[in-house]
Amino acid sequence: MFNMLRMDLKRLQKSKSSYVIFILSIFLLFIFFVAMYIALNPDLQSWMKARGFIFQMDGMDSTQTLSFIDLFHLTYTQNFIAILIGIVVVLFNCHENECGFSKNILSTHVNRFYYVVSKIIALSLYALLLILVCCGELVLLNICVSSFFIWNTISEIILYIALLWFIAIGYVCMYTTLTVWLKSKSGCIGTVIVYATGLWMAIASPLLNFVGWQKILDYTLMSHLGLLSRQVQNIDINVILLMLVNVLIFIFLYILLSTLKLNRKDI
Repeated sequence: MFNMLRMDLKRLQKSKSSYVIFILSIFLLFIFFVAMYIALNPDLQSWMKARGFIFQMDGMDSTQTLSFIDLFHLTYTQNFIAILIGIVVVLFNCHENECGFSKNILSTHVNRFYYVVSKIIALSLYALLLILVCCGELVLLNICVSSFFIWNTISEIILYIALLWFIAIGYVCMYTTLTVWLKSKSGCIGTVIVYATGLWMAIASPLLNFVGWQKILDYTLMSHLGLLSRQVQNIDINVILLMLVNVLIFIFLYILLSTLKLNRKDI
């Protein structure tokens, strides 16, 4: 497995798409930060209004104050990270299927479980690096504006990043399972966009509500991701432990589904 992991990390290092996602993340995060800073800065708002400009963001006004974690959560987490991780996983895994590389590896009787876990570890490390780089960028930007956004404690920021990474691993496992079963790059990316943007909830929520099962949506990865900022800043150990167990179940389930699919003869 270590040889496969080393190979996957090397492929990630040489992949152009992985660098493109990094650059895109840094650029978009800068745009989001500037937009949030302008929308919440009363002095800038007054200066712009005096010159006939109006800049507003939905749900934001200049009387609000945001913590650093809230800033990170609103600008980077939620749908943004789910889409970015999904695109990286799909491009990385589907490329192997398209060029026949995965078929050649699996035909040599490589352990399917090790094959799946290797992909997940490599892509999870990439997700961690992406999170750390974006967090570091926001730290520098906040320092540049004289700490306009209120700093959280170091322990809260570390806890937030750790839990965010854990949820990101769940996403990596889910998207890896998607690529193993669906294989089509266009189909996988389309599914990622539908899931990460929450379009599927417009259909699932009314149906589940009709049968009285809407509570199920509270245990999805998207739900845990959306509530992460609140859970970290208002620490409830029971809620966090429940979330950890829930995500861990998802991770094992997705690894199992991927391994079962690869154990079929028609790879």
